[in-house]
Amino acid sequence: MGQFVTDVNVLVAYDDPVRSPFHTPAGWEWIDVDLNKGAHGAYLYLVVERSAEGQPVTGIRVLKDDEKPPPGYQKLPVDLNRATPVHGKALFLAVTRQEGAGRRIVDLTVTDWKDGSQEIPPKTGYTRVDTNLNEGATGDFLYLDYLRATENAPSGSPATPDQENA
Repeated sequence: MGQFVTDVNVLVAYDDPVRSPFHTPAGWEWIDVDLNKGAHGAYLYLVVERSAEGQPVTGIRVLKDDEKPPPGYQKLPVDLNRATPVHGKALFLAVTRQEGAGRRIVDLTVTDWKDGSQEIPPKTGYTRVDTNLNEGATGDFLYLDYLRATENAPSGSPATPDQENA
């Protein structure tokens, strides 16, 4: 049986991880895109935990300012615009493990559009969370994309675009 995402977190690196090694917790994977890229804020990185056991993540969204998470969602405590000089909005990720939120998520990625002048679509089969993770700051246009498992396949089997939108 395949693996799926069982947890998501945002870690703060207090120094540039290129100059100072970034330590990802054991069992977690680091997504190598600074979530404040170009915004000159704290170095923020998304980390995910994967497993074939446990409660899979079934939904992820971005909350703005004081927006409350929907029922069943857990708001992560790190502001994605943390320590940016231009801080027009506070942004937070929220995740759920509720069965009704969708099929299990098996992968997460961050897409960097640089200056936002030309849209970069998500990879085939991935769904985009429709909020720029640097919204309210002056950094790169960053978007969170996720891939769900197929409906009738083992939990780690990725969905095809047709299956995802069915």
